[in-house]
This record gives sequence, C-alpha cells and structure tokens, in this order.
Amino acid sequence: MRRLLVMTLLVAALAPGLPARAHTGGTVTGFENPESAPWDSATGAFYVSNIGPGPIDPMGRAPDGYLSKVSAAGKLVAAKWVTGLRSPKGIHRWGDALLVADVGQLVVIDLAAAKIRATIDLDAIGATFPNDVTVDDRTGDAYVSDTARDAIYRIPQGTMKPEVWLESPALENPNGLYLDGDKLMVAGYGKDPDGDGPAARGPGRVLVVDLATKTVAPLGNMAPLGNLDGIEKLDADWIVTDNTGHVWRVTADGKASELARIANAADLGLRRGDRLAAVPTLSDNTVQFLTVP
Repeated sequence: MRRLLVMTLLVAALAPGLPARAHTGGTVTGFENPESAPWDSATGAFYVSNIGPGPIDPMGRAPDGYLSKVSAAGKLVAAKWVTGLRSPKGIHRWGDALLVADVGQLVVIDLAAAKIRATIDLDAIGATFPNDVTVDDRTGDAYVSDTARDAIYRIPQGTMKPEVWLESPALENPNGLYLDGDKLMVAGYGKDPDGDGPAARGPGRVLVVDLATKTVAPLGNMAPLGNLDGIEKLDADWIVTDNTGHVWRVTADGKASELARIANAADLGLRRGDRLAAVPTLSDNTVQFLTVP
C-alpha cells in the first residue's frame, strides 16, 4: 500500500489547480456530509463523523447521523460503524472511548464494542451549536466549542457535569479546538455581525486561550484568514482547514501559507508519523488525503 500511495502522490503532484507544495494522496467516497476525520493511533484507523443523508442539516436531531471507520491504508472499513447519532461533528479520543460533539449532547462511543456507551446532555447548559471537542490529557477534562454561542464548555472528568467554561465574542465563533499544554488553540469560524441577517460574516483566525486566565488572543500577529474549521499541530506549525476551500499552514507567529485547495474542507485529522492529513469535504461526501511537506 505504501508503494501505491507514493505513486498516487507523484501523479497528484502534477495535477493542475493545486499549489506546488501540496500532494494529494487519494480520495475516499461513501460518506454522507462528513465533518470530522481524526486519526487514532491506538486502533490504527481514521474515524469519520457523518452528519447524515440528504441536504446538509448540521442542526438536525433525527438519529440518522453516524460514524464511519477508515483503515490506515485509506480504505472504507465500515460506512456505518456506529449509528444513532444526530448530526455528529468533532471527535476526540478519551481513555478507551471516543467523544463526539453532537446536537445538544456529547456522545461517548465505546471503541471496543462499537456502540454508544453514554450521552452527556448539553441542552441543559443552553448549547446552541456544539462543534468540536478536545481533551486535556493531564486532567482528562474535555472541552467543547459552541460556534453559534461564542462559547467553550468544559466537562471535568471527575464529575462529568458540563459547564460553560468561557463565553466571549473574542472567540470569533469558535470551531476547531486543540489542547496544547496550558493553551487551548481555537480555529475561529469568523464573526457574524447580524446573526442570520444579510451582512457578510467576517473571516476568523487562530486564537490562543490561556487555560489559567481564560484570556483570548490571536496567534502571533495573525490577521483574519477565513472561515476556519479544523486545527492540528505538526512540528511547530498549525495545519488549519478553511470552509472557503483551503488548507493552511500557520506558523507560531501567525503567518499563513496555502498547502492545498479543497472545496468544503471541514475538520481534518492528522497522522503525524507520515504527515498524512485526512480532510472531509462535507456536501461533496468525500475524505481527501494529502501529505504535508
């Protein structure tokens, strides 16, 4: 499979319309509005959240959302690996389980049994649009972004009771999350000046939230960049997806350079060993793989 992957990378490097530094590693189909695709090294698989069939409805509560499982070789192992979710989005490993941000809830997936173990009610704290989830491996606490509410929730491992940890317009409609030591990295989707009105949404950027003080600041001197979705760390840089059709590399001082152009790019996963990124494409119903130089 590695030989095949190298060949596909070489072929794709010659494809028109991509920056010279981007190398496409293949496309997997068979999804229904895929939103997140993290890599799990313990099981050797990518897990893909599917919002569900038909026109995309990220706020839908019908239990037609599900998770898919993709092998390390980039093959769809189980299209409907775990079913019965609403409109699932961000996924993160949590002990022997996966945590999935869903409409009104955080879903705990039993990895060994491939089924829902429990749900954590987020409606009770006024959740609007739970979007991504990350975990502080030092404490086991989970953090969930709420894009529409400009909020981040915390679920302490000890109590399992969700709380509004931070609510602020400075979060710029938080989407992707990544816990980096004592900093919570946030991919901002961008400010919406009038809710669902006619005014255009402003672009977001990468933000840094101090866990101790809860202060929010742009990464370095970063200017607004786009409607940011997923965020992963690679070496000292940040790999960020943008729903407007880009994958960006952002340096520690906030400078962005384009790695690839992928329409409807959502919450990426990253296998750091060989620098392979998996990028879901929402309404295009694919997961695209690319290597990051």
